[in-house]
Amino acid sequence: MSRKRFLELTDQLIAQGDRLLSDPDWNLFRLWLINSDELLERVWGRMDRYHLAWLNVGRDSAPPGSELNEEGTRQFVAEVTRGKLAVLRTMRDAVARQGWTLLSDDEPDTEGTGGSQS
Repeated sequence: MSRKRFLELTDQLIAQGDRLLSDPDWNLFRLWLINSDELLERVWGRMDRYHLAWLNVGRDSAPPGSELNEEGTRQFVAEVTRGKLAVLRTMRDAVARQGWTLLSDDEPDTEGTGGSQS
């Protein structure tokens, strides 16, 4: 994948995440997480420790397995989205400023994106 393509896809994911913050939607959130995880894994590799950290994101005092009401779901989506957006923005900034050895600066991106990013 080219550096330019990574930055484009990351910008799309950031814009989608910003929309989720203003209008949390469970199904769009799930798709957004899958797409963002696929992109980050493709460029940065598997992040098992990173994913383990996500287990505590969005937890409140409700017992495990409790169902969320509509407002609770919206709050959960917004909280996790804020955290993931911070990761995406940090990764994007690092690649924009310093590049990344797994990304090409001069080869055209002839590969697929691995997931629907729009």
